[in-house]
Amino acid sequence: MAWGNGAPIRRVTGWQSGYKGVKAMTLISQTPTYDTFLMTLTTGKLYTAHLPIAGGQIIPGVVKQVRASTWQGFESLVAAPCGTGTLLLGIDKDSGSGFLYSVGHANGAATVIKSISKVPGTFKDPAYFAWKNFTEANLAGE
Repeated sequence: MAWGNGAPIRRVTGWQSGYKGVKAMTLISQTPTYDTFLMTLTTGKLYTAHLPIAGGQIIPGVVKQVRASTWQGFESLVAAPCGTGTLLLGIDKDSGSGFLYSVGHANGAATVIKSISKVPGTFKDPAYFAWKNFTEANLAGE
């Protein structure tokens, strides 16, 4: 973790190419040694990308398919820690709808994903994200 003026700060640690077709992605797990993202593709597939960090730099990661179809409708994903898994909000900007899911420990195709409900309201903003304070629970989706 980087520090500035006695407080933790976020910084870019690297860049990964080769993710053509990614429609939406969200951070689901973060440790000092890796970051894991959940991402939808334009083809409807759902994947995780596990990106190790070595020497302060992101190195080539491991990508695993979680689901083979039906996730193409989400243009935004927002994740929050929930127990040992992740609470995931998938946003379909075309319809303005949001759908809530409980995602268990990321384990490829064996990952448990439970649909909770459609979220009341309309989601038409251009961007959605979750802001995490450094004192809050870590994302632990993997």
